[in-house]
Amino acid sequence: MNGQLDLSGKLIIKAQLGEDIRRIPIHNEDITYDELVLMMQRVFRGKLLSNDEVTIKYKDEDGDLITIFDSSDLSFAIQCSRILKLTLFVNGQPRPLESNQVKYLRRELIELRNKVNRLLDCLEPPAEPGISANLPENGRIMILSRMQN
Repeated sequence: MNGQLDLSGKLIIKAQLGEDIRRIPIHNEDITYDELVLMMQRVFRGKLLSNDEVTIKYKDEDGDLITIFDSSDLSFAIQCSRILKLTLFVNGQPRPLESNQVKYLRRELIELRNKVNRLLDCLEPPAEPGISANLPENGRIMILSRMQN
């Protein structure tokens, strides 16, 4: 034998959760929907929890994502293609936020919060009566340039 697996005629599932794509050969095509969900929980261990609400969709011949709701939907999807391309949606989201995305969003939100705080500080009334609430021209330019960044 040449060391390669004979996958001719076998069903291949390509499952995607976020950026992670897994290729799974299936030997028993009589797989149920519940078995598929359990398989996805094993394959994406740590990213997919047992209490997550999972929606599984497959890509049809037109490239559309079709929801698999039960075992009959799964059987129909298997009949359409020998390579079943699945996309998993967890709790209504197409993918979990990756750690770099979380860091980026946190940094952006902190920067936005700081800009808002600076603007609110400019709106504070003067400390003593009689002092003009208007900022000097260079103060307005500095605030405007900060807002544009």
